[in-house]
Amino acid sequence: MVARDVVQDVIQGVPHGLFLMTAAHDDARSGILTTRVQVCSATPFLAVVSIPRGTSIEPLIRDSRSFGLCRIDEHDRLMMRRFDPTPRRGDDPFVAIPTSTAVTGAPIVHRSLFYMDCELVGHIAPEADCRLYLGQVRATSMLENEPEILPVHEIEIAAGDELDLISRA
Repeated sequence: MVARDVVQDVIQGVPHGLFLMTAAHDDARSGILTTRVQVCSATPFLAVVSIPRGTSIEPLIRDSRSFGLCRIDEHDRLMMRRFDPTPRRGDDPFVAIPTSTAVTGAPIVHRSLFYMDCELVGHIAPEADCRLYLGQVRATSMLENEPEILPVHEIEIAAGDELDLISRA
């Protein structure tokens, strides 16, 4: 049997960054910090995210069939205070934080480094402490200097699964 600390060392050795997974449905919004995000396909552009079971964001993802992924600076103290610990159901942690929506309606935080706006295409609930969400990226952009207007590069799915980028501000 492999020692638990060895497993943790291996997990920490996998390249990762800090992401804020966001979702909204009706008037409710929520988010959760995670380091477990992976791009798993370029055509179509797919990303998979792992988050703990039982969080307040799960019903919003289920009902809206979408989520946002915002790459957050690990030293961003405001985002750490707002989303760690995970917000309780009914709380809106985005109050007074500049956000917009791109295509799906998920909140996109302007202070992120880049974002992916995803349509939910599947989820897996393994016998583990997490759930996996698979999203097809519908819009994305790199962000600089916390823009007032969110740049949106919408990804249209053309015949034959070729990706076409359409930019709009």
